[in-house]
Amino acid sequence: MKTNVKVALFGVHDFALQGSQQDQPFAVKLSASFEHESGLRIDVPGFFDGGQRWVIRFSPLREGLWHGRTQSSDKRMDGTSLSPVVCVPKDNPAIHGRVRVDPENRKRFRYEDGTPFIPLGFEWDWLFAYGQVHLGHAPGPKNDNPPLEEVLSLLTESGFNVIVANLYAHRYHRTELTDSTVNYLYGPPPMYIFGGSNEAPDHARLNVDFFQSFDQVVSALHRHGLILHLMIQVQNKAVAWPARNSPEDDLFWKYVVARYQAYSNLIWDISKESYNLLRETGSHDYTLGRIALIRRTDAYSHLVTAHDTERESWGGLSQADAACDFISDQVKFRDAPSLNREAVRRFRNTAKPYLNIEYLYEKGVEFLPTVDNDFCRSGLDNLVSAWVIYAGGGYVNYYYCNTSWDLIKFEPTPESWRQFRYLRDFLESIDLASLVPDNDFLAAGVCSAEPGKQYFIFLPAGGNAGLDLSALASGRAVRCRWLDVVTGQQVETVHTERKFKASLANPLADHSHPAAVYAQAIAAPAIESPAAAAAPVARKVAPAVGTVAYEDTA
Repeated sequence: MKTNVKVALFGVHDFALQGSQQDQPFAVKLSASFEHESGLRIDVPGFFDGGQRWVIRFSPLREGLWHGRTQSSDKRMDGTSLSPVVCVPKDNPAIHGRVRVDPENRKRFRYEDGTPFIPLGFEWDWLFAYGQVHLGHAPGPKNDNPPLEEVLSLLTESGFNVIVANLYAHRYHRTELTDSTVNYLYGPPPMYIFGGSNEAPDHARLNVDFFQSFDQVVSALHRHGLILHLMIQVQNKAVAWPARNSPEDDLFWKYVVARYQAYSNLIWDISKESYNLLRETGSHDYTLGRIALIRRTDAYSHLVTAHDTERESWGGLSQADAACDFISDQVKFRDAPSLNREAVRRFRNTAKPYLNIEYLYEKGVEFLPTVDNDFCRSGLDNLVSAWVIYAGGGYVNYYYCNTSWDLIKFEPTPESWRQFRYLRDFLESIDLASLVPDNDFLAAGVCSAEPGKQYFIFLPAGGNAGLDLSALASGRAVRCRWLDVVTGQQVETVHTERKFKASLANPLADHSHPAAVYAQAIAAPAIESPAAAAAPVARKVAPAVGTVAYEDTA
């Protein structure tokens, strides 16, 4: 009798099988059918893992007892009864299951367990290469970068909950390196993704060592509760990919999906800079075909997107975008109001979530010779741009020049990472999913609102706010929580005006700093005199991490 295997909900377990010696092991077909005691069934593909080892990677969908049985073109592995799986409650509070589009609000996300999900992405394109070196799987540049686990903890503490990464990229660096920068170069990576080399690839074989290394990276992200937005291909980093729609191409895509679909912290992206596929092939057919292939192969139905399908389409919905679960675009403007307007337009015109990847670039604290153009801005510019996109109904992915290329240097870390923590905490403390972007509620700045109930205000230039509170019901007031997005200082005030242009006085220590305000309707407090009705009532609020509470005088 086989011993039961205990797996936490949203956890992962590998069943290893011994197959026959094969001349073409990647062509062997292997899958397993798992059935829950309730009758629920899931069919999971397996994959070759080197030597005579094949793997069925399984994640139970609900608590209780599961039984699995294999099907394979290799008779040695066909019809094998796998050890029963007992799925127990999840034991990691950072894990909430797969990301889904909220069925009650198709422009928003939620986790599989029902928890709202507000993505705040961090681009780390050479993550796989960093893992190869810093997990000790391959030799690489000698530098003072911290271990992978330490970086993941740093990013989590900074508020980022999504890592946007390439599965593989070969190289990008185009200028001369100095002695002080060459030791931070991670491309070309130590391990190639296919057999042979990028100059002479064998696309009929995949490099199992590469994938075994990346397994540990994905598993580490999973433990930290970090979603991996995985760009399966990239079209501008000198990779020799298989010929489009060839048997080798299909082999690659099916293998990747089979190997990683059991991880709940996964989002599929067809390619970074997908517009290059349109330029190369003349249509969206290839992207549409890869989307269909993923959905046929992925038993867990992870979200699928394609990054920038038509080169900054500015509000348009391409044929490829329409096939995706959410829009993953790359729209850069030099001013925050334009980024807000684009997010608002997407929210109004598209019945899907909208993520702006690469909205701006933040220059490194110590400059590395990566990107340097008009879209490279200060940390504060990037932070303000992120705030206006969220207020416009979209989501963002942050791009730091020192970690988003093949040159990677994490230390020293920029001040903006602490400020992104304030952003994430603020967004998760409000009912963002019920808000609709509409700047007409505000005299200056940007706003999302559920009229008469709640308002999310962002003031890029700080100062006071003139808010339309004419929808506020009789006997109601608004409690305003002010946040200085630079220092993290928070102050709470109460306003009883029910006017078209109610005046919300800024109570923060520095009125010139950009500020966010969450105004929520409450029962109006008792007013002793007419003069008191116009006066805000202020009180201290617990400060953000690492800040000092404001000593108000009310």
